[in-house]
Amino acid sequence: MTTATTATTAKLPADYWRLLTASGVSNLGDGIFLAALPLLAARLTRDEVSISLIATAALLPWLLFSLPIGAIIDRCDRKAIMVATDLTRAAMMGLLAVMLSFDVVEIWMLWVLAFALGTAEVFFDNATQAILPAVVPPNLLEKANGRKYATELATNTFLGTPLGSLLFAVSVSLPFGVDAVTFAVAVVLIMPIRGDFNPTTVPRHATASMYAEMRTGVRWLWRQPMLRSIALALALTNLAFQIPQAVFVLFAQDVLGVTETEYGFLLALMGIGAVAGGLLGDRIVARLGQTTCIYGALATWIVTLFATAIYPQVWFVAVVVAIESAATAVWNVVTVSLRQQMIPASLFGRVNSVYRWFAWGTLPIGSIIGGQVARHYGLRASYVVAGAVMIGALLMILRHVNTENIVRALAGNRMASGQDDTPVARRDPLLD
Repeated sequence: MTTATTATTAKLPADYWRLLTASGVSNLGDGIFLAALPLLAARLTRDEVSISLIATAALLPWLLFSLPIGAIIDRCDRKAIMVATDLTRAAMMGLLAVMLSFDVVEIWMLWVLAFALGTAEVFFDNATQAILPAVVPPNLLEKANGRKYATELATNTFLGTPLGSLLFAVSVSLPFGVDAVTFAVAVVLIMPIRGDFNPTTVPRHATASMYAEMRTGVRWLWRQPMLRSIALALALTNLAFQIPQAVFVLFAQDVLGVTETEYGFLLALMGIGAVAGGLLGDRIVARLGQTTCIYGALATWIVTLFATAIYPQVWFVAVVVAIESAATAVWNVVTVSLRQQMIPASLFGRVNSVYRWFAWGTLPIGSIIGGQVARHYGLRASYVVAGAVMIGALLMILRHVNTENIVRALAGNRMASGQDDTPVARRDPLLD
């Protein structure tokens, strides 16, 4: 039996399922919030720039805080960080629900809230990715990441976003109150997970400065040409996606003709591909190879962005973005698993935060560009600009990302860590 076949049939541990359930519950609330917040903003203002600033504020912490937070994650218990973060998010959502009940919310308050929630997300997302290799064996990481991604998208997109629109129609404050409850439930589910989720804390941190630890993460990533290229390409990819996403609620309402109630259902339809890609991602990677999946995702995104600009009909956009989301899920299965296998456990928080600083730091920039493009050239123009940027992302990886380099990188990590069971890269059939 091959390594790939064993990985797709082996069972995941019980603690993984607890983590997965907590993630699913939390993402149900995220989906409710994802649908309700843009609708709330669109009620407060129709100004493209003001609405795009909400996305900018939510994503700015990735640019400002990703590096120091990565060092903190390598200093502290990662499960404790997840618990504290979700408790904080529950409190913030509860406060917003109360303020909406008294009708005292203004657009600038959403900017502040978005920034605070974005900072919490940097903590939680980095801690989640850092904790997973301590819960799941290396040969099951692609399977675990695929299931996790599919569950998050299913609860977020299929359940959360339609529910968010319906709750918003009942009461403006209701979806945010429900979101607060989901964060609290996620904490209850995370607490029973047992283990040491930061085994290298004491000796190194006694003398190391925060700056020195951040520099270590930057230096390690920059010396890995393949991983560095993927990070830089993802920076352009996220920049491209965020340009239209920042004003998508206006695109949906003003160009596609979608109502407030229909908005959440549109998001749910578009998420079909993401769930399918997450569930089948490890099998797709096993059959096609990491290299084909990475390049195939980028090519798919270029086509879907230009197609949306050319034919902005609601049914067509739903189908096109479903395909786009499937490619995104497969990309995440490949690249997250590669990071978890390549980066040493003691460095994961710092290196992963540097990676995501590149990858996510461009998102607030994309939001600003999206608002300006939509204001001056129209909502459809944002997709044309995004497609052009995505071509640049494809060019970014041509030199270093190939099957040979993936095999070499994973083999080097096995030798450095002394692990014999780390799976090798699947050979791309097109390159054999």
